Amino acid sequence: MKRTPIQRKTPLQANRGFARTCDVRRNASNQRVTVEFDEDGKVITVYNRKGLTVRRQPVATKAQKQRWANAKARGCVACHLNGIDHGLARASYGNDLEMHHLLSGGRRIGHDATICLCHFHHQAKRLPYADHGYEEQAKALGPSLERESRRFHEFYGTDQQLLAYQEVMLMSLPPQFGPEATW
Repeated sequence: MKRTPIQRKTPLQANRGFARTCDVRRNASNQRVTVEFDEDGKVITVYNRKGLTVRRQPVATKAQKQRWANAKARGCVACHLNGIDHGLARASYGNDLEMHHLLSGGRRIGHDATICLCHFHHQAKRLPYADHGYEEQAKALGPSLERESRRFHEFYGTDQQLLAYQEVMLMSLPPQFGPEATW
């Protein structure tokens, strides 16, 4: 037996909320617009939905990708701070390095505002020691950004301080990991 989709002959009517007071239509140039109505059904406002859509981030340029490669050659910012300031162990020695995009108001600032973090300090999904839990490893390696964001920033500094420290690492440290590493 052939199955055909069921089609409504009348559109659904909204009973309450925003959907009752507005309708999304297409204007003459085939753009989506939102039309709002008052209680009597008269049109109040018409506005374009362009501002409501999410814009894609531009693709990273060659210079930005080179900066990322240079940052990965210097290692994780949090691990470096562990060795210098906090007296804790490093979670990574050049493997599983990721770039973390810094945020402002919940949105990415851009591809230039990035810091290099190891997988443990970034997301803590793969733990260095499989037989120990996260809490035990956080005592020895420091907090993770995703699991304990507030404690991470109290421990290592604000996003702007971490970005400034990343720039200092790029300028002053020789590459420690990768093919151009100097041991």
